[in-house]
Amino acid sequence: MYQRKLNLVGLLKHNKSAFLFGPRGVGKTVLAQGWLGRARYAVSVDLLSLETCRRYIAEPGLFRLELEQQLRELPAADMLRVLVDEVQKMPALLDEVHYLIERHKDRVQFLLTGSSARKLKRSGANLLAGRAWTLKLHPLSVQEVGPDLHKALTVGTLPGFYQESFSSASRSLKAYVETYLREEVMQELLVRKVEHFMRLLDLAGQVNGEPVNYSAIARDSGVSVKTAREYFDILVDTLIVFRIDGWSRSVRKQLRQSPKYYFFDCGVLNAVRGELRTELRPGSYRYGRLFETFVVNELIRANDYNETGYRFHYWRTNSGMEVDLVLTRGPQDAPVAIEIKSQAAPRESDLKGLSAFAAENEAAKQMCLCQAAHKYSLGPIQVMPWQQGIEAVCRID
Repeated sequence: MYQRKLNLVGLLKHNKSAFLFGPRGVGKTVLAQGWLGRARYAVSVDLLSLETCRRYIAEPGLFRLELEQQLRELPAADMLRVLVDEVQKMPALLDEVHYLIERHKDRVQFLLTGSSARKLKRSGANLLAGRAWTLKLHPLSVQEVGPDLHKALTVGTLPGFYQESFSSASRSLKAYVETYLREEVMQELLVRKVEHFMRLLDLAGQVNGEPVNYSAIARDSGVSVKTAREYFDILVDTLIVFRIDGWSRSVRKQLRQSPKYYFFDCGVLNAVRGELRTELRPGSYRYGRLFETFVVNELIRANDYNETGYRFHYWRTNSGMEVDLVLTRGPQDAPVAIEIKSQAAPRESDLKGLSAFAAENEAAKQMCLCQAAHKYSLGPIQVMPWQQGIEAVCRID
């Protein structure tokens, strides 16, 4: 059992309801059951159960009637905690949740987990208009599992797979991609031709961390440009990839830049690319790309858990100068420009993108996160061990 960075017990101690989103396999149910187990009176509703789904599909109001009956049987001052697992399977239940929160606000608390916000958005589901917080759970972060970098780069950090042997984890990851991703798409009826989507998934793995040319992707996957864009939106909404847009002080220029997409876990990325059993050699191009994906994900996780409020962008010029990440919070805060290098001692010549960015943005903080043993400075650039850099960037003010 891992001690998760997301502390549900602490966050929800004042009886606030919440959505808990995260990809399948990150441990939402285990974490939620731990929270539920501390309650004196609790109900768990698993919408992955076909029997449960059938009952509530036939009559969504039954959900409300059953919970109100339990509330009547409780002592008057007691609270009922309710866990609804994979709520996107039945968006109609959110109307019933809304009613119960309003009607019994001091006596019922909901935790609603989901692996996709897409079906909720597309169905026009009731998202409770501020009556429930939105929390995010990710694969294990370095703060939760320790810095076994090689393991994180090869098999990733999904909790159920991370503790397995390499051969077992490889089989599990292959099944995760071939079975879960296909089923997730089919069950939610998100695409008409699953084979085209799976082909695009392969291509998405090949362009992980690079600006996406939708026209080329569409041509190679046999779909229209519009459909290619929609398929990438599906990957974002089902939490398989993160979208990172280009950065510019001009919103118009920003919208014209091609986005980058990063897979949420290096093990899943290796499975998508068919490289689980390919030797990972430090210093290789593949090693550098995986290290970049890993650090980007660690920053996203720390930003979510610490609620530091950064928005993630990248920066690139027409001449090819590039900065891996530009983190911004608002017009009053200087941007944080971050270059990610897998080597132990980056030199100034390796960080020309940061210097070019700083020339246009004088107030920017410049950082390089790498595998250095200790931090040092190259003029205005702070070179830091990646663990220390993540803590520095996402420290709670």
